[in-house]
Amino acid sequence: DLFAGRRDHRFLHKEELELQAPRWSEDGLTGACQYVDAATDDARLVLRVLQEAMSEGNGALLNYVAVEGLIKDGQQVVGVQACDKLSGEKIDIRAKVVVNATGAWADKLRGQVGGEKKIRPLRGSHLIFPYWRLPVSQAITMMHPKDKRPIFIFPWEGVTVVGTTDLDHKEDLNREAAISREETDYLFELINTQFPSLNVCEADVISTFAGVRPVVSSGKLDPSAERRDHSVWNEQGLVSVSGGKLTTFRLIALDALKEAAQYLSLTDIDKQRDLPIFSKTDGLDDSLQLLLTADQQRRLLGRYGNDIAAWLKQEDSENLQVIAGTQTLWTELRWAAANESVCHLDDLLLRRTRIGLMIKNGAIDIIEKIRELCQPLLAWDDKHWQVEVERYKKIHHDFYSLPK
Repeated sequence: DLFAGRRDHRFLHKEELELQAPRWSEDGLTGACQYVDAATDDARLVLRVLQEAMSEGNGALLNYVAVEGLIKDGQQVVGVQACDKLSGEKIDIRAKVVVNATGAWADKLRGQVGGEKKIRPLRGSHLIFPYWRLPVSQAITMMHPKDKRPIFIFPWEGVTVVGTTDLDHKEDLNREAAISREETDYLFELINTQFPSLNVCEADVISTFAGVRPVVSSGKLDPSAERRDHSVWNEQGLVSVSGGKLTTFRLIALDALKEAAQYLSLTDIDKQRDLPIFSKTDGLDDSLQLLLTADQQRRLLGRYGNDIAAWLKQEDSENLQVIAGTQTLWTELRWAAANESVCHLDDLLLRRTRIGLMIKNGAIDIIEKIRELCQPLLAWDDKHWQVEVERYKKIHHDFYSLPK
């Protein structure tokens, strides 16, 4: 409330709290403070930002292209050496300035201009349950009984998510992060302390996911004691930015642009701060309003912008149905397959949509329905499709399932 400049919380007595989070342990419970926050789908937020950039005619997007090194003229960075990981083609891209916004990987390029290592990769892992198994109508923050770290249990897209952890990530950054046995036990300790009567167990878990935070290290022993501020380094034409939080992504971007401005003809960057992040979306036409709820309309326009309207008008009404156990419509799979640079099945099921996280076994039980809807749009033959299915099964088993 102090930072926001307004009173935004109220106290809930435990009788009121029972309606928000039934079966919560009453041991030592007095009540809770309720406040307002935001929820998002981080992958869809990134895709919407990219979509907006493309609609403004700003730049080109290269999917599955990795930067492997810097191009220098003397000591000055003048571009990057890249590789298309699908075809193996090598690409040199020259530029007046290179912005290194690569998160936990930022130090790899900074090292090529003599930059001192600054990034401390920290892993955060989560468990996903069916909503009916761990029913909470609002996000709940509570302190872990072991170390008093705040943990969230929150409803998301039709399921319930529990997390996050905070450990130094010492694995290979180029290998997907996955939850460890230690983290699994840690999160279950909280669940069973706060909701003992529910008897939640590992058999209830739909899936897991983990990510790596690019925290700028200050040398603290405890990972959770590190600050989440972002930093920008300007080193010989390489502008690197890392750290920070999702909620400040626009401020982070503006700070990076200020450093890049000396290499470009950029002016009035601060004026961008007050402009809308996304262009205004129009409503859907009357026929679609009859088929979709108000929440569904808002969700689709928010995630996909105005381009989705023409697509939806051409869709069969069956494709506008919800995939059971989620808030995702079948048409969202088709939209992604047709419009969002899907190169692998895990792109479609884990990032463009999240149904691989929300449906048991990674949605393999409905893979034939997905194939019927999406294979023609992806232009994959039967052999290619089967290779992708086997690849996806292994990825889901190794990185999105409970550890052995």
